[in-house]
Amino acid sequence: GSYTFSRQLNRFTTPEELFGPLSVVELQRDNYMRLTDRYLPQASLAFLDEAFKASSSILNSLLTILNERTFCEQGACAVLAKVPLLMCIFSSNEIPHPSDTSVTALFDRILVRVPMRPLQGEQLKEMLFAQGGGSQVSQVE
Repeated sequence: GSYTFSRQLNRFTTPEELFGPLSVVELQRDNYMRLTDRYLPQASLAFLDEAFKASSSILNSLLTILNERTFCEQGACAVLAKVPLLMCIFSSNEIPHPSDTSVTALFDRILVRVPMRPLQGEQLKEMLFAQGGGSQVSQVE
């Protein structure tokens, strides 16, 4: 079945948070194997918030999943597992500066970019209460 994965990234995000924990049983057998069920390597849709704030090692790990739709199942990539990812959505409060080369490769893989300005005043009220029929707009001051 299809699975959706969502995570907010920061500079302290670990590979375990995205790709799953290491299997203790496999480590005891001298195998480097992650338990990827319910993590990014098993997702068909992913939402990564503040992706540009992740460390360069996390960003580099994302590139193979985004480009080749594969994940290194073992440490030396001896076994490449197919990733069912159909779409990955990124959000960020800031666009990386062109001189920030640590995010250049990931930024290049974002095919659709939709910049948005912050909503303020009446626009914010309209957005917040649009699904409620707008009847509560007058209550927000």
